[in-house]
Amino acid sequence: MALINRGRANLALSAAAFAVSSAGSVLLHIVLAVTVYHRTGSGLMTALFVSLQWLPALLVVLVRSDWDHGLHPRTRWLLLDLVAAAMTLPLLLFIERDAYLPVALLLLLRGLVDHVNRINKTVAARVLFPKAKSAHYASFLQSSYHAGIGLAAVAGIFLAGQVELRLLVLLDAATYLVSAALIAFTRGVEAPPPAPQTPRRSLAARALEYRDALRGDRRLLACAVLPPLTATFFQGSYSALQPIFPIRGLGLDASAVSASYVLASVAIIAGSSGFALLCRKWQLYEREFSAVKLLVLLLSVLAAGFYILSVQTGHPAASAVAFFLMILVFEFVWMTGYTGIVAYAPKGQLGSVFGISFALGCFFASVLTGLIGLFLDRYGSHFSLLVSGLMAIYLAVLAFTLSGRAAVVPATASQ
Repeated sequence: MALINRGRANLALSAAAFAVSSAGSVLLHIVLAVTVYHRTGSGLMTALFVSLQWLPALLVVLVRSDWDHGLHPRTRWLLLDLVAAAMTLPLLLFIERDAYLPVALLLLLRGLVDHVNRINKTVAARVLFPKAKSAHYASFLQSSYHAGIGLAAVAGIFLAGQVELRLLVLLDAATYLVSAALIAFTRGVEAPPPAPQTPRRSLAARALEYRDALRGDRRLLACAVLPPLTATFFQGSYSALQPIFPIRGLGLDASAVSASYVLASVAIIAGSSGFALLCRKWQLYEREFSAVKLLVLLLSVLAAGFYILSVQTGHPAASAVAFFLMILVFEFVWMTGYTGIVAYAPKGQLGSVFGISFALGCFFASVLTGLIGLFLDRYGSHFSLLVSGLMAIYLAVLAFTLSGRAAVVPATASQ
């Protein structure tokens, strides 16, 4: 009982830390994206700033992806929050001068730290939470990230254009300090994986290990593909459209952009929390995996339909409802992959498997974000054609990925 109570306390503290730090970071990104679009009118320039949320992930994996070892995950989390706070402050020198290049470079560098820590937070789930609850609690921990985005979006409605960017930079730095303080009160309840006896592997060796892990368990392969695939075609595309579509497509003002982030955050929290409850009630990963694949395919078709509807209708309320439902359903698909990685990744390889999958999603989402901005600058506001084409590609790739027959493996998830 004491172990469970300590795990719950750790969940509360770590979830609050994740929410607070993400709120400050995302608020700055929202206001920056709206400011850049307002001052330049360029979809490509706006998309490039949006892509700074994800692009660093690939650079992180080029250096290292096996974050299960080394520093204790709790200690690493705390230290990286302090480093991120320190790296935020130099933005004060450039943020009000329209010096986009140094701002972009500074955000890119800080993004490297953020992405290392996001991978680390997944690894920390196995030491902060009891083993029997790690997958369940990990899904709630991820929900806190989106809760922070929701807080940032609500704040953005009231603060965009009303508060100096420098003040937002200071607020962002402060949220990292608060996060570090919260993590300082957590305590480990499980031992971290033992350090490997071999030296740290090269990128090629880690890529081979990742490939072999996915080949060894077709369930893990399907789950590891879902986060990068959905992050690319859903999150990568709608994040590029959020600062632009409400203004150019629906004729609304900048407050509608922040409102769209609120809708997205509420939908993601509802989706991830709903999935956690569903997973717990139905014991999803102890069933035949064919049922999981069918669920993913049906939900993906539904999410794609809502997405297309959100840009086809010219009515703001109808568009908002369809947008909300699209993200709610898409989040179920993303969480199916994320929780499956936590459940099925071989012992000692969780950080590597999640890190590479997450990095691939961030990289391709960044590329797609830039391509969408370029498309909008060159061909104009053909939102319906753009989204319909993207969803057709997504469903084709998903169907191909899920078409292979799952290997015969034990029904119990690897720990």
